Amino acid sequence: MKKIIKTLALATVIVMAMSACKGAKEVAYFQDVANKDTVLLTALAQTQRVQNGDKLMIVVHSRDPQLANLYNTPIIGTRVGMENSGARSQSTMAYTVDSKGQIDFPVLGKLTVAGLKREEVAEMVQARLINENLCNDAVVMVERDNAYVNILGEVARPGRYAMTKDNMTVLDGLGMAGDLAIQGKRVNVMLIRNGEGKASTYQINLNDLSKTVSSPAYYLQEGDVIYVEPNNYRKRQTTVNGNNMLSTGFWISVASLITSVVSLATR
Repeated sequence: MKKIIKTLALATVIVMAMSACKGAKEVAYFQDVANKDTVLLTALAQTQRVQNGDKLMIVVHSRDPQLANLYNTPIIGTRVGMENSGARSQSTMAYTVDSKGQIDFPVLGKLTVAGLKREEVAEMVQARLINENLCNDAVVMVERDNAYVNILGEVARPGRYAMTKDNMTVLDGLGMAGDLAIQGKRVNVMLIRNGEGKASTYQINLNDLSKTVSSPAYYLQEGDVIYVEPNNYRKRQTTVNGNNMLSTGFWISVASLITSVVSLATR
């Protein structure tokens, strides 16, 4: 009887140790390149093109500010958190691309921009202003005003984040969200991408850098959703039965009870 009880106690301790080791092994990123220099091939970045419904910030610069202001339509916005102080900030209005792929630009009128890159839109506006002698020293800047990704699940700060640069990666996105929580699964980060009337899903294993950088989901696209799944420990914490029956604390209590029984039986 004593031998059976001792065996049960030992088995409980071994199971607990194995569970802890398995969880710890999945915490570290990029385990395939640890302690060595490696050159990896990354997926090809896909340049984002303007689509119907996009909002474009187009700013014209010139040595003559009054001339430039003809093309920079201002809007007055209240600064967030300063409603009661009367503080105001001025910015340039965004142009919404209509269902025909066009924007209505001051003086120049309708411009077809759908399907173009940001720099191509800037070059087109600049060429029109110079060729038509409207602003001979025009410098045009174009930024997208509604390019966002959503980052959900086990990260420090879930939410909606602006794509602040071209060729943003999934690592950039997770960095903006404050990195994965310790309870997040590194081996199964999901990316959901909508396009051409369908949703595609990609699985990213952050323990494996070579697979991460070669994935089609490595470079983010507008509207992507990143979801970090909770690990098994986190899932158990969200259920009453799991929290009581499968938690580490429960098995520690069981092991302590068995040890006490063994001690009493030995005496």
